Amino acid sequence: MPFADKSFRSRKATQQDRALPSVPMGDERFRQLMAEMSHAFARADDGEEKRRQARERERQHAQWLAQRDAAIVEIVATMRQYGLSIHDIL
Repeated sequence: MPFADKSFRSRKATQQDRALPSVPMGDERFRQLMAEMSHAFARADDGEEKRRQARERERQHAQWLAQRDAAIVEIVATMRQYGLSIHDIL
């Protein structure tokens, strides 16, 4: 019975643990792979999405500034209506 034999099991385990021989990659293949990766990254991120996001952030920031300015104008108008100054609020 081969599975009961410890030497058989150890030989089998040793054979399975051996790494497959590695073949070094040639310079031409390396350059080809790097060129393909570079091309893939260039296609995946041409920057248009980032520019769109930046425009959207700028639009939102401009909208926020306009809302803030309108709130300040409203506060100043209300203070004048009731004859209040900054010293009355503090």
